[in-house]
Amino acid sequence: MKRIAICLLAVLTTMSGWLVGAEKSVQNSPELKAVETAIMVNELRRQGVDNSEGAVKMFFSQRAQLRWQRIAEEYDEEQLNDFFMGSTYLGADDVAYAALYNPWWDAILVMNLSGLPEVPKVDSFALVSGCRFRGDANASPENLEGTVPLAKPYAMDLLSLVERTKKHYQEKFAANARGDLIKLMMNDAADTERIQVRSAVRLKFLLKFIQNKTLQHEARRISRNLTGGNEEKLLSYFTDGGADFLKTFAKIPGELRENFVPYCCFHGPEGTLFVFFNKDIPRIFVTVTYPKKSFKRIMEWYDLQAADEFMKAWASVKEGK
Repeated sequence: MKRIAICLLAVLTTMSGWLVGAEKSVQNSPELKAVETAIMVNELRRQGVDNSEGAVKMFFSQRAQLRWQRIAEEYDEEQLNDFFMGSTYLGADDVAYAALYNPWWDAILVMNLSGLPEVPKVDSFALVSGCRFRGDANASPENLEGTVPLAKPYAMDLLSLVERTKKHYQEKFAANARGDLIKLMMNDAADTERIQVRSAVRLKFLLKFIQNKTLQHEARRISRNLTGGNEEKLLSYFTDGGADFLKTFAKIPGELRENFVPYCCFHGPEGTLFVFFNKDIPRIFVTVTYPKKSFKRIMEWYDLQAADEFMKAWASVKEGK
């Protein structure tokens, strides 16, 4: 677990200069478009959490809006809000492209932008499953990696999806990616079904959580401790997952720990697993596990933007290094 602890410290070091780094980048003209793209796409995500139609009207061109309306007919507004809620920004060397990826859905919204840096707009886009995007072989609708916990620790499922998707995205959408986007824009009923199945499973678990007052009460307690707890309070309420998760989480800048909300809750014979993240910055997520035969609250946290580093650390743990 030492490698994971080192990874956590590296993430904290990166985050400590995150806001300052963004400000400096604005003054660096070669990076201006990249910064404007990130700001625009994250604002699209933020508004889409509450009103996907309004967000699309603000940030999509008229042609793209018409196409979105046709695709949106396949989903309820609550589904689209949920997609935006759990999505995180992906960038590429070619800033004409950007993406929002939700590993809990394993679905990605790839966008082609124009008007940078003054008034960026989405000119064309594709909303597809991660399976189709990455070109995974034999990707059936029953594949629920990321949507529900599988054999590996759940966080590793999510981080693995992000690592693979991010790598493919950066390789494909670096330059001259128009052809790749056009292929993704082609209608694929089986892929829409794949996304729908995942969304339906998520909503099923969400409904069970809403109907369980005990789990909701506990989720509120967890949220208060994640948002306002200092190191002492965190150590008294949670059980460390084994890699200094609590101590490093207490050092995360305050603006990244605000507004932590539950996004997943899985209650079964083995116990209960919660997933929380900052509603405005979902890249930082927390898992809290309640084993069935224990009073422990095992807390771990991860950064989706550092998925590759966490996966390397986890591989070292498995190899016993």
